[in-house]
Amino acid sequence: MNSAILMAGESRRSTLLGSIVLFVLAVCTYLQLPLMSGDRLIVPSFPTVALIPVLFMLVHRDITANDVLFLAKVTFVLLLSIGLSPGYRYVDEKFLALVQCVMAIGVAILAVRLMHLIRNVVLERTLLALWSLILVGVLLELFGIIRDVSDAFREWAFASQYGLYEHDLRDAALVGWSRPKLFSIEPSHVTKFFIASVNAWMLVRVTWTKAAVAILANLAMLVIMGSPMLIISVAMTLLIIVWDRRTSIGARAAMIFAAILLALSFSVFYGGGTLSTVVDRVSSIGAEQTISARPSSEQQRAVIPYVTLVDTWLRSPLFGVGIGGKEVVAEQTTLRLNKPTVALGNNALAEIGVYLGLAGSVWFISLLWAEFRHSGVRRIGMLIILVVLFSQLMGGVVGFQYWGFIALIWGALAVADQNVSPKGSAADEGANSA
Repeated sequence: MNSAILMAGESRRSTLLGSIVLFVLAVCTYLQLPLMSGDRLIVPSFPTVALIPVLFMLVHRDITANDVLFLAKVTFVLLLSIGLSPGYRYVDEKFLALVQCVMAIGVAILAVRLMHLIRNVVLERTLLALWSLILVGVLLELFGIIRDVSDAFREWAFASQYGLYEHDLRDAALVGWSRPKLFSIEPSHVTKFFIASVNAWMLVRVTWTKAAVAILANLAMLVIMGSPMLIISVAMTLLIIVWDRRTSIGARAAMIFAAILLALSFSVFYGGGTLSTVVDRVSSIGAEQTISARPSSEQQRAVIPYVTLVDTWLRSPLFGVGIGGKEVVAEQTTLRLNKPTVALGNNALAEIGVYLGLAGSVWFISLLWAEFRHSGVRRIGMLIILVVLFSQLMGGVVGFQYWGFIALIWGALAVADQNVSPKGSAADEGANSA
């Protein structure tokens, strides 16, 4: 009896500590604070790196030989991409990108293992706190309550390395106001973190109430941020609802129908101007002889990366330009650019293809697929679709932010699948979330 009480108390303390560490890790990944020495970048997202020993201490018993072997295989594929790609004069930059990418994927694995240690009900509350914090924060900044503090932090943290976001006129044309940056580099980072956390929250346990809240939260963010990325988020939420095995077919159909009606009603009142702006900006790439140094976000995510991908595969089909080979990308593209780094675009899926080529990408994705399954994910197809959808929203596949956001979605689905029997009953869920 006393032994059971002690074990229960230890479990609660472990869950609380895990929840706190996960929350701090997610916030650090979102902020992505660089460690600088003058104008030189020493460590990207250094608070995330600093948390690695804490993460390892919490989950080291759950790390398996398969996890270590997966990282070793990924490292080998990335090494091949360096050795069998053009641009040997950039080998130093490529090796730095390899180290950062392997570390970022390693942190993602640790985060997924950590999410397994947290009771379901606590994990849900942690993820709820993350996206609620974003929604409340953007409202506070929109009304000017924390704008000065946010801008001062951003000036201190990011001005020397990344510069500051200076597109208030574009924001005014898009939504009618300066979009909240909420202590991050730019508004898109706010949106991406919200999308990852709200859909991870949905994945842990799907209910009618959560589905309605998630869709309403997405639409509220669309009003505030005016980002077409929120349309992808709604699509991800709908996919989660449809694919959930604990929801009846009738309930799935009703939720989808209600969500579509709500989205259509919203678009009639708010989305027309934004949608037409996006269409104009995407289609304009065909009429331009030279792409500016600051193309639209739609061009960066939906057009330029795939043009560059085709160019790369025509010249270096097997292993691309090598991991981190940004300089080689600019040399191989057929696009006329005012700024060479624009050629890579801002799309993680295309970026994997550009960096690793056709053979390297297939190998890398197959390794990732196997690791997803090993971590407890049963609905592999669902996770792949969610990752592909999310990958259309951001680049930086070698960085901590991309893999940190993916880890939230990956870990939430792994936890949900672990606590649902193959036939769809929640036999183990009650014990794990009590």
